[in-house]
Amino acid sequence: MYTKIMVAVDGSPIAMRALEEAIQLAKIHEAQLMSVYVVEYPHTYISDLGYDPPPITEALVSEGIHVLKKAECLMKSRQVNFKSFLVDNRPTFDSIAEQLHKTADEYGADLVILGTHGRGGFKRLLLGSVAQDFIRLSSRPVLLVPGVHHKEET
Repeated sequence: MYTKIMVAVDGSPIAMRALEEAIQLAKIHEAQLMSVYVVEYPHTYISDLGYDPPPITEALVSEGIHVLKKAECLMKSRQVNFKSFLVDNRPTFDSIAEQLHKTADEYGADLVILGTHGRGGFKRLLLGSVAQDFIRLSSRPVLLVPGVHHKEET
């Protein structure tokens, strides 16, 4: 039985599908559900500039807050015991998967739910997705929610 479920959200349609799955499981298990958004700073932004211009930082954090509020509205409407957490580790060079792993450990998640493809697109597919990297790190159960694949019409 799961008591604490963590789901990663990033504003993508697949993350919303993962959130839907997480809500269903949280209701079935009467578990607390924590939605997590990791603020992603582009590597060139950190390494080339070496500082955080406030407008860019504020926009990235604001996007995360917006995504979490949307998740909170959905969880509240489904009457799930929830909390949300914004991970903003500017000084660290940890990957998103590493930051999610640390957050799952700190939260004590019994289950982590991730979409198989988020905002990373084709480049991330080639380099290895956050979900793939997270699975390599995790010692806890992970539920992967795939994107919707449309059959080609012939």
